[in-house]
Amino acid sequence: MDLRARVREWLLDDFGGAPLHSELEKEDRCEAEIRAKSEGLLAGSPFLAPIFEETQRLLALGAPSPPAEIQWEKEDGERFTRGELLAIVKGPATVLLKAERTALNLLSYMSEIATHTAIVHAALGNFPEGFKGLIDTRKGGPGLSYFEKYAVRIGGGKNHRLGMFDGEMIKDNDIAAAGSIPAAIDARWGRRYMVDIQIEVQSLDQLAQVLGDGRVHMILLDNMDTATLAEAVRQAREKGSAARSGKPYILEASGVPPDRLAAVAASGVDYISTSALVRSAPPLDFHMKIVRAFS
Repeated sequence: MDLRARVREWLLDDFGGAPLHSELEKEDRCEAEIRAKSEGLLAGSPFLAPIFEETQRLLALGAPSPPAEIQWEKEDGERFTRGELLAIVKGPATVLLKAERTALNLLSYMSEIATHTAIVHAALGNFPEGFKGLIDTRKGGPGLSYFEKYAVRIGGGKNHRLGMFDGEMIKDNDIAAAGSIPAAIDARWGRRYMVDIQIEVQSLDQLAQVLGDGRVHMILLDNMDTATLAEAVRQAREKGSAARSGKPYILEASGVPPDRLAAVAASGVDYISTSALVRSAPPLDFHMKIVRAFS
């Protein structure tokens, strides 16, 4: 991902065009404070400096001006309380004013996800033996997956594949398009070096086909009730490993509502994937206030 290109895109959405030109011969500098208006877990601080830097480039200031500087009082992963000082920003006044909303929007969005992920983990309590954790999905805001997945990790979660480029997954539509589970596996098997395949199953019958095929060892148990899920886990554990690849089965549950997370974690699956880590995060808010101006 080209971070600066992405930041530039966001800024131009707000500015409406570029480059913008400052008509001031000498740009006054300001100092501003970023403070929390909510309680939560900080995420996104490394991405704010590029926002201010790209703003300064787009403004094309007429006279050379020192870049904006950010001094963070908190680090990503640290908790903050309402009203707490998170950062001090110093730089050209126009830069601070133009970058403010984009910077705060990103900081809010990522901190919301990190905070919600941490809350969900805390509600689960101590993981049952063998359970390796909650993972995110590819459901989120277009163009924001890199930032969302970073925030999930800050909150204590783990990442599923970043996109289609770094993992193979056979879903229900792939099976329907291929005509059968074996045909869908045939279409993917051995095509990419060092990339394992995961397959989604939605019934015990589909699971039996995957176990009988013996190639794919990563299985996504999708939208199963607790009893069916427990039976699926029993069958896969009894089998032990995929006969043709020799790899132990790794089981992931998905489509799990929040009130079933603990029960599913105790069912014997290795992971639970849930889009709720990103899509159900309640809002958090920050503000940036200029506290002094200087030449």
